[in-house]
Amino acid sequence: MVSPPIIKAPRLQSNQTVGVIAPASPVSRAEIAQSLRLLESFPFKIRLGRHLFDHLHYLAGPDHDRVSDLHQMFSDPDVRAIFCARGGYGSARLLDKIDFDLIRGNPKVVVGFSDLTALLVALYEQSGLISIHGPTLSDLPKDNNWHNVSRLITTSHRPQIFLKQGRVINEGKARGTLLGGNLSTICSLLDTPFLPSFEGVILFLEEKGESPYKLDRMLTHLLLSRRLEGVSALVIGQIEDCGEKEVIHDLLEERLRALAIPVVTGLPVGHGVENRALPLGIPAVVDTERMVLRIEEPAVY
Repeated sequence: MVSPPIIKAPRLQSNQTVGVIAPASPVSRAEIAQSLRLLESFPFKIRLGRHLFDHLHYLAGPDHDRVSDLHQMFSDPDVRAIFCARGGYGSARLLDKIDFDLIRGNPKVVVGFSDLTALLVALYEQSGLISIHGPTLSDLPKDNNWHNVSRLITTSHRPQIFLKQGRVINEGKARGTLLGGNLSTICSLLDTPFLPSFEGVILFLEEKGESPYKLDRMLTHLLLSRRLEGVSALVIGQIEDCGEKEVIHDLLEERLRALAIPVVTGLPVGHGVENRALPLGIPAVVDTERMVLRIEEPAVY
């Protein structure tokens, strides 16, 4: 299957409407109340998904209701962007139920990360939509998260992100299409039609709450799948609550050093306090000498 042409959503302006949905795990109103106030103060108008606060065990309601909210937001001409309330688990369950033609005909900014990686990369692969790997509503008020997201979706800003306290595993400079997200979620999409090709891609990965041997298993899975062949560069984001930092670094170096591409850590993306917003599907450059990841095009038009 040939991937569809890339499409960008229009940039947002003050007083436009943004939608909020929960495609994965459940969320309470209290958990996102501060973020809703933040969006309203921009100012944006807010449209809540009909099933936003539903709860079915570890999911935010049945699959058909969660995908219905997604479709409703894309169908609504007033809604100009879609924010995901939280991650957790459940996004991948929606992928074979999504009307990707609807999405392609109504491009809108979508923001999320962690488990939402499944949704974002599927939107790119199946519809060509540029989306934003960035904080969910539950994380939006932390650090400068909202500032970084708002600049990306309301202006032609092309961020330059320094790899703070990162370590170089393989030196070099590379250009490629920026894709990535949560390691375990990406591994779960291997051998499905929803994971894009990594040929010519600058791939970034982040993770939380996995023991070192599980990280090893996932990295090994990626290597054995041969999906890393053709990758332009590999950038490691935050690996949170996964064990001692030196143990994790030794693991990354041992598993990834043989790749004949630039490999570097230190990207401030993931489950830490700072979670820089990144556009998926946009050309970028990584330079291990300057320790920087530079986005080359605006995320919106």
